[in-house]
Amino acid sequence: MALENFNQTDSASLCKDVYNIPKCETCGEAVGIAVKMSFGTRVYPRACRCRRENYEKQQNEDINRQKQIRLKQVISNSMMNSSFRKCTLENWNHKFGNENLYSIAKQYILKFAKMKSENKGILLYGNPGNGKTYFSACIANALLDRLVPVICVGAIALTERIGQSKRTWGDEGIFTVLNALENADLLIIDDLGAEVDNKWTRSMIYQIIDKRNTMNLPVIITTNITISELKERYDDRTYSRLTSMCSFIQNTGKDIRKIQGKEKTDRFIKELLGDKSMG
Repeated sequence: MALENFNQTDSASLCKDVYNIPKCETCGEAVGIAVKMSFGTRVYPRACRCRRENYEKQQNEDINRQKQIRLKQVISNSMMNSSFRKCTLENWNHKFGNENLYSIAKQYILKFAKMKSENKGILLYGNPGNGKTYFSACIANALLDRLVPVICVGAIALTERIGQSKRTWGDEGIFTVLNALENADLLIIDDLGAEVDNKWTRSMIYQIIDKRNTMNLPVIITTNITISELKERYDDRTYSRLTSMCSFIQNTGKDIRKIQGKEKTDRFIKELLGDKSMG
């Protein structure tokens, strides 16, 4: 029997005690293969199920690490600094944060493999300061901890990076950035609509969204502009792709930055004046 034709049924029949083939203590599979040759039967080493799974896991992790490295090399002006990495569900402010968004972020993280396979993203819109960026950062950091390649970049920084690359390398520079984004299993564009509004930037946003859609790779987008403003600004092509790729979610929460800012000011005054009145 040729080794390449060996299957699981053959394994069960050949891996008998008579050949003294040991089994893995973890998964119970034989760690050898008894193969009948013209000159007799020989036992060859064989990776058991758990070793094969560990090897595959390691291979995937190595590939994802390389993808993340390539992302950092091209998108060097992303938002993913030390402050960004502190944005986690564990640090979620349940006093002011939107609990519905908390649940959505948690489930999106848990079900990301399915979200990716079905190209399901999120477009989160609402007033400034109500936790949209924190929401997307929580998702990004949880996935990064699982070695999922993610890039989170502001719309301004992204278009400026493409523009810089174009000035240096011409159209080839644009393709370099766009192709680099393919390394991200999840692309997060923060504050869409804050970038300079002209024909070129709108074209770049369209190309980014269209390429993600073509590659069946999800996006999460946050924006402070309304859906009607979004549709008017980026035309029907971009809007159509966004509606097919993303669930549109409105965040109606309070301006957390203003609330936290007031609390910070109150603490500061109390530290300076104690219980004395400012008057």
